[in-house]
Amino acid sequence: MTVQGIELYYEDVGQGHPVVFLHGFTGSGRDWTRQVEAIRDRYRCVTLDFRGHGRSSAPKNEEDYSIYLNGADVLHLLDGLDIPRCCLVGHSMGGFTALQFVLDHPERVAALVLVDTSSGEWEVIPGYAELRAKLDELARTQGLEAAFEYDAAHNPVRIERFRKQPEQKEIARRKTLTTSVEGYVYVPRSFARWRPVTSRLGEIRVPTLIFVGEEDQAFLRATQVLKDSIRGSERVVVPGAFHNPHEEAPDFFNARFLEFLEKVEW
Repeated sequence: MTVQGIELYYEDVGQGHPVVFLHGFTGSGRDWTRQVEAIRDRYRCVTLDFRGHGRSSAPKNEEDYSIYLNGADVLHLLDGLDIPRCCLVGHSMGGFTALQFVLDHPERVAALVLVDTSSGEWEVIPGYAELRAKLDELARTQGLEAAFEYDAAHNPVRIERFRKQPEQKEIARRKTLTTSVEGYVYVPRSFARWRPVTSRLGEIRVPTLIFVGEEDQAFLRATQVLKDSIRGSERVVVPGAFHNPHEEAPDFFNARFLEFLEKVEW
């Protein structure tokens, strides 16, 4: 679908009340495969690839990437698919987008599921700015494979995760290689231009379920802030999971997810 001058790739399967899935940085709609498989017989499932990711277009200019533009892309997609109201599910960057979207367009959201994300404040690892600059340089000069390998060898979060979950390294590599160089470089920079919405979380009035991986140190406090600030929300800590509990522990995740969906008043 052509949206705001770019080609936005999406998939639309199943029937019933609509559930729209928003992936994280270097991800794609494929990240939600296990969730779509679990609910497509009862719900309409829409997944998309954000600009610069997966099978969507990758604009060449830095100003063409932002959480606000992601939200506008989602709005145009919902309008194009004739979806007046949905359950919005967002992981990490997709969670940033989901939060901004529900605040900007509350009438379009029936329920909210937030996965390892925050309202704009999170723990930053020491030396991350320098690491990110090196990764950007490698992506531009040697390619995304080189950037991924450097990140895997020098990012403390990656090192610890791959030590405990070695099978996740190849999954993370594949995701990185399906991201455009522009998306890889410009999307993280756009996070700094997103104004935190912590002070507005009290405006959210829809049922909200919050997931966080037990090992995801960068987002444990941030998700507790979400829980404390969004009225009536529930927070689920996924045992043994890092940043992607929907992929790392899909059976546990899906059980709680389905339980939540069945209670939504559409």
